[in-house]
Amino acid sequence: MPDVIDMGGLNTALLIGIGGLDAAQGALDATSNNIANVNTPGYTREEAQLSELPETDSDNEISGGGVSLDGLQSIRDELLNMQINQQTSAQSAADTESSSLQQVQTYFTSTGTDVASALAAFSSSLVELSGNSNNSAAQQGVLSAGQNLASAFNSTASGLTSAQTAANAQVPDVVSQINSLAQQIAQLNSQLAQVPAAEDGGTTQDQLDQAVQQLAGLTNISVTQTNNGETITTGSGTALVIGSQSFNLQTATGSGGLEEVLDSNGKNITSTITGGTLGGSLNIANQVIPSFLTQLNTLASQFATEFNSAQAAGTDSNGNAGAAFFTGTSNLGNAAANIGVGLTSPSQLAIGSDGSGGGNGNVANLSAALTSALPSGQSAANAYASIVFNVGTAASNASTQSTAIGDNLTQLTNQQGAVSAVNIDEETANLMRYQTAYEAASRVVSTVQVLDNAALNMGSSTSF
Repeated sequence: MPDVIDMGGLNTALLIGIGGLDAAQGALDATSNNIANVNTPGYTREEAQLSELPETDSDNEISGGGVSLDGLQSIRDELLNMQINQQTSAQSAADTESSSLQQVQTYFTSTGTDVASALAAFSSSLVELSGNSNNSAAQQGVLSAGQNLASAFNSTASGLTSAQTAANAQVPDVVSQINSLAQQIAQLNSQLAQVPAAEDGGTTQDQLDQAVQQLAGLTNISVTQTNNGETITTGSGTALVIGSQSFNLQTATGSGGLEEVLDSNGKNITSTITGGTLGGSLNIANQVIPSFLTQLNTLASQFATEFNSAQAAGTDSNGNAGAAFFTGTSNLGNAAANIGVGLTSPSQLAIGSDGSGGGNGNVANLSAALTSALPSGQSAANAYASIVFNVGTAASNASTQSTAIGDNLTQLTNQQGAVSAVNIDEETANLMRYQTAYEAASRVVSTVQVLDNAALNMGSSTSF
């Protein structure tokens, strides 16, 4: 045993031991917190940030400085977070469109009440009339079939308008949610600004990340890290959050009755919103459904014009020139919604062609109106089939896109979990490792204390 106790060396050892205790305790706290939050949604695991203290040189003896706890750091991958936000925005838009289009499809595929079925029934009634032109029941059959066809156009247009109205009604609600989240994010930015530079805010940062991802689900956003926190804009650069300040979006009803989105200065930014629930709703209300309505209105108008021309070429049972069979299509913008049957009696059907009030020479012209090419280049049945195809394709594309984006989002989320989520096996191993380190540091401290007390009891601070 040495005959001298170096008190400077003991003090150094004591400081190293105390530093080890602090470091191990901090690591234990982080590990215990990770284990406690293993099932907490959005929680990002923490790691103790440890560093080696400088070596000391005393009387030409160099000794290590021990370990220092610099703080706790949440383990994040900002690139993954950005990709997840982008995919979340894209999937929300696709989901919104897919849900609306699935409903729209039902208006075109309800066999028996759809326009295709009504056109087929109308054609059959004319075939029946051609062989029984003087039969009042056959004449009434044509009139009724025409009324059913007009009703099918009406109900399909009404369904499209209802879907458009539902999508349009979502816009103010989603904008309100965006504004609420923007305010929340600004507050979290303010809280994070108070966190020491060596730390990352832990739970507060987790809350901020979750709020940003929720915001991405509502609209397309761009996130930039600044000294004042996260700056968030829409994809076109409209500010939503800058540091601790948020900027509210607004809505206004446009001249066509559809909602428009305005920035905080009142500038119309509707056309720049492309992602999230808001982008999906705007696309359905402003682009997709108006396109289908235009196609349906064009068909209703062109078919009514074609059939009325055939009706006008003949004479009814009273010898009068045939009056317009279909009415309400003069305004192309709502032709499908307003189309109706103008005849009030079967006797008004312009069946004849010789002006005598008899014969059935014009029935062939009436039937031909259903099969001849309209100005669109297709027959009425084929033109409607094209609309159905377009609706089905749009619905299928939205569903396929949603599924594909969902798969990609799952992969990104799994990657994020591998980086940031809590692995209970790993944390259990860490717990045992840091407990061992704590016990070792504790033994160093207790040993130094014993030696220090022994030196004091011998009546000397430097030797015994």
